[in-house]
Amino acid sequence: MEHTPAPYGPRSVYGYALYIGSNIIFLLYLIWAVVPDQILHSLGLTYWPSKYWAVAIPIWALTALATFAFIIYPAINLSMTPDISDIVTITDKHSCPKKETIPGGIPPVYDIPITEICRKLYLSKKK
Repeated sequence: MEHTPAPYGPRSVYGYALYIGSNIIFLLYLIWAVVPDQILHSLGLTYWPSKYWAVAIPIWALTALATFAFIIYPAINLSMTPDISDIVTITDKHSCPKKETIPGGIPPVYDIPITEICRKLYLSKKK
């Protein structure tokens, strides 16, 4: 079978099952978190985790997500980014390095190094 993101029979069944399952789990969570223990015990449901976990688990999950999103993910990206003077940031198989020319002749087309561009654009000019 061809790999495609388009919907087809089994994928729609799995999606519907996940939708129904997630709604049931969320409903059980709400019952556990909101309904008092006395009512649950009168229904015969005697073993439930402490109500503390109904609040603690979402808070811990959101804290972990925020830590990952604002600290770990940017740190990974910064550690993978090469330095600005690294040759990898400015060259590829299509780049044209500067070649020596004949004095008075027309200079060939070449890529200007990024360090030279930054020096011209952003360093203050001496007066």
